[in-house]
Amino acid sequence: MNRHLAVLCLLSALGLCQCSAPQVAKPLTPMERAQHLRDEGRLADAELEFKALADRGDDQALLELAETQILRGHHAEALALLKPRLAANVNDAEAAVLVARAYDGLGRIDEAIATYARRLTLKPDDVAAAVRMAELLLGRGDPEHASRVAYAGLKLHPDEPRLLVIAARTMLARGRLPTALDLAKHVTELAPRNADAWLVLGQVQAMSGDLAEAEASLKVALEIVPDSRDGQSELASVWMEQGATDKALKLLQKLVGALPGDASLWNQLAAAKHKSGNLEGAIAALDTAISLQPRRPVLYRNLAEVALDAGWPDRAVQAAGQARALVQARVQDNVAMPELDSLQLRAIIAAMMTQRVCRHDHNSAGLERELLTAAEKSAIKTTPAELTAAANTVEDAVRAAVARCRTAPTPATPAPGHP
Repeated sequence: MNRHLAVLCLLSALGLCQCSAPQVAKPLTPMERAQHLRDEGRLADAELEFKALADRGDDQALLELAETQILRGHHAEALALLKPRLAANVNDAEAAVLVARAYDGLGRIDEAIATYARRLTLKPDDVAAAVRMAELLLGRGDPEHASRVAYAGLKLHPDEPRLLVIAARTMLARGRLPTALDLAKHVTELAPRNADAWLVLGQVQAMSGDLAEAEASLKVALEIVPDSRDGQSELASVWMEQGATDKALKLLQKLVGALPGDASLWNQLAAAKHKSGNLEGAIAALDTAISLQPRRPVLYRNLAEVALDAGWPDRAVQAAGQARALVQARVQDNVAMPELDSLQLRAIIAAMMTQRVCRHDHNSAGLERELLTAAEKSAIKTTPAELTAAANTVEDAVRAAVARCRTAPTPATPAPGHP
C-alpha cells in the first residue's frame, strides 16, 4: 500500500480523517433530469424531455408536461392534454388541479371555480386550491361562497396565514368588519412578516374609518414588499380620504408610470384628479382606463360623473348610457342599475337645460314633457316630482356647461369606449 495512503488510513482509524474513495454523483434519471431543467427555469427544454417520456407512456410525465406548459403560459395546450384524462377518471385529483389552473390562466373563471371545487372534494387539504378558488369567487362578486371555501380550509388548517387572509377579505367584502378585523389582526400576530396580512388589516381599518391605523398597517406591508401594487394603491386611497390629495396623486402617477396597462390604477388616478379639481385630467385618465377595459361599467359611470361636473352633459348622457347597456348585458362590476338610471336622468336634464340656455331659450313651457319623453326613450321610469328633485341636483353642472357652451367643443369620445 502506498505509504501516504497507509498514513491516511491510520488517521482514519483513529477518527482523525476519512479514508474512502471519492463519491461519484449518481446519474439522474430522465424524469429527474427534466425536473432539474424546469427548476433551473429552462422550461422549453424541460417540456421536450417530459413530452418524450409521456409519449413512451409515462403517466407521471404527462402531468409534469402539463404543469410545465402552464408555467410557460401555454394553458390551452395543457387543457387539451388533460381534459380527456380527467373525463376518463373524475377522481383524478392531480389532473383536476392542473385543469383548474389551465382554465384559470385562460380566464375561464366559472370552469376554473368548478374544477377547483372538484379538486377540493378529492383533496380537501389543498390550501393553494382553496385560496385561489376563494379569490376567484370574490372577483366574481360572490363573497358568501368565497367565505365558505375559506372557512372549510380553516377547519383543517386553523393557523394557515393564506386562508386567514382570504377569510378576512371575504368578511370585508360582506361588510362584516369586526370579524374581518379580528381575522386580520390574528394573522399579523401569527405571521408578522406576511405583507398580505398587513395589507388586509389596513383595508379593514380604512373601511372602518381608522385612517391613521390603516396608514400605519399599509406602511408595514410596504416595508415588507416595497413594490406592492396593491399596497401602494391602498395607501393612495387612504391619503385621499385623509385629504392628502397631492401625496396620493404623486404616488398614483408613479404607479401608472410603472403599470400603464392597469385600468384600475387609471380609474383611481382619475378619482384623485377629480377630487383635486383637475376635471380635464380626470376625463383623460378615464379615457385611458376605458381604452384598456372597454367593458367595465364603473368606468363609464365615473366618466359620466366627471363629465357632468366638467360641463359636458352630452358626454355624460352617452357615458351613463354605455354603463347601463353593459350592466343590462350582465357585465359584473358591482354597479347597480338604479344608480345608473338616476345618473343618466341627471345628465339628460343637464344637457337639455344647457341647450335651452345656450340658445337663449328661456321659455320653460314644455320642458317637463320633453324631459319625460327623453327619459322614456332611454327606458328610464320617472315622475314629474322625481324630475324636479333631479333638476335641483344639476344646477352646478348646468352652470359649468353654460359657461363653456359657446367657447369650447365637446371632447371627442374615443372609439374604444363603445361597449
